[in-house]
Amino acid sequence: MLTQFRTETAPTSRTATSTEAAALASLMLEDEAVVSDAPTYSPEAVGGGLLVLGLLLSPKPPKEKPTR
Repeated sequence: MLTQFRTETAPTSRTATSTEAAALASLMLEDEAVVSDAPTYSPEAVGGGLLVLGLLLSPKPPKEKPTR
């Protein structure tokens, strides 16, 4: 637990001031910043890959024998 390493004591007041409440509200409304341009998971790409793999591994239709 990280709480065992705290060296400061918590303030005795448990209520936030109006300035603190406004700062907290503005932080909660802000959009998240983009940290990296890493690709995100898209299940559609996995489905397409499985479809191609299934087509490659499927058995070929039987060939007709030539008639005499």
